Amino acid sequence: MSKAIKAGLGYVIGNYMLKGLSFLTIPIFTHLLTPSDYGTFNTFTASESICMVLLGLAIHSSYKNAKYKYGDMDGKNLFDNYVSTTMLLLYFMVAIFIAVFLLFSGVFENILGLERRCIYLLVPCCFGYAVICCFNAYVGLQYKFQKYLLVAATNAVSSIALSIILIKTFFASSAYMGRILGATLPVFLVGLVISIGFIKKARPCNYRSFLNWGIRYSLPIVPHGLSQTILSQFDRVMIYRMIGTAQAGIYSFSYTIYTIYHVTLQSLDNAWGPWFYEKRHSDDLESIKKTSTIYISLMALFNAVLILISPEIVRLLAPSSYHDAVYSVMPVVGAGFFVFLYNIPASVEYYYEKTKFIALGTVSAALLNIVLNFIFITKYGYIAAAYTTLVTYVLYFTFHYILAYRIEGKSLFDTKKILLISLLVFFVIFAGRLFIDALFVRWAIAATLCFLLLFFEERSFGFIKKKLRKLQVCKRN
Repeated sequence: MSKAIKAGLGYVIGNYMLKGLSFLTIPIFTHLLTPSDYGTFNTFTASESICMVLLGLAIHSSYKNAKYKYGDMDGKNLFDNYVSTTMLLLYFMVAIFIAVFLLFSGVFENILGLERRCIYLLVPCCFGYAVICCFNAYVGLQYKFQKYLLVAATNAVSSIALSIILIKTFFASSAYMGRILGATLPVFLVGLVISIGFIKKARPCNYRSFLNWGIRYSLPIVPHGLSQTILSQFDRVMIYRMIGTAQAGIYSFSYTIYTIYHVTLQSLDNAWGPWFYEKRHSDDLESIKKTSTIYISLMALFNAVLILISPEIVRLLAPSSYHDAVYSVMPVVGAGFFVFLYNIPASVEYYYEKTKFIALGTVSAALLNIVLNFIFITKYGYIAAAYTTLVTYVLYFTFHYILAYRIEGKSLFDTKKILLISLLVFFVIFAGRLFIDALFVRWAIAATLCFLLLFFEERSFGFIKKKLRKLQVCKRN
């Protein structure tokens, strides 16, 4: 448990430092890019997220199970060979995507609303992120968060620096293109280096058996991952196409604030996933139930605080042309809690290799979200997309929770407490919207929740108490 906690904290602290760098550059990019440019770039990133799932075939999702399946085959550890073989699969998918984009580039221009040169850049960008996903899954199994952060830092710093240089020089008249190219080149090079490193470390082998099992496991995750991407990204594409680039840019900025929470949940999930596998493999169900309740409670309190102070973050980070984002940011951040909550029961589904059922639930949620967006964006504008996203994620979590219960035959988690915690998040969203112009009231509630968060953390883990004891020992010595 201490190993998982240390890794989780390492992921969180490191990712916050990286995102802190990104947040420091937000004022730079909101001044270098018009809302229209910002909307175009976010449309590219939304398209990249969708294409990356297809190109990568979600093969990284098989690594946790592959570790136990191939970690000891006739006395040999073939897990590294399995990972190396999956890199060849990604190279093959790159060749297919290049051919498809060359043949049907006009079709993709009409669907995505992007220029042809932007569409071509999707291939190297998707390849880089697909390889990095595999790398993150690989090092996460060993709790080696330092390697994960090194790769993430290299990509982030290179992307920001190159984007600014390109916007200020070669792409001054088309700033969005400088931002897109600046984000694409570093991730492609990082992915290429990592994939070659995997192949050098262990020779690809057993192509038929490895890829047969890996693709059968991961292929249902493709519609699942695609639907997840649609849930998180496609509302921006719909706003872009149905209303305009400026509104898409303002709504996308709401997700910039949501990123604060999303980084935390992704960071901790890198430690939660391997830890859950270990505990479930050893049938330590009591630890799973107790720890998951503490985990959910802490993340709910953090989410609630972020909802309440989000209007001030919007006004601090962006010029007045983006300030309308305060009306969509609260439900978007609130939806983030249910994105986090989904990962709790999903661990059960992945453990039992029930990936087909995972895909069914997520595809259904994505279709529902598209329908709701089509109805309510037309009627109420882009802010409606924030509330349809919240509703969809609540149903999304509920479905997967029921599914995990059916697979396991019982609940590994405390259902009553999860329900009460979820109601708290809903109450905070309502209170935040009601007192959106009453800064003192919102911050007073946020301060109270911060105190509860700190109290609950110290009672459960006592990180601050342990740190103070270490400092006292150092002073005595």
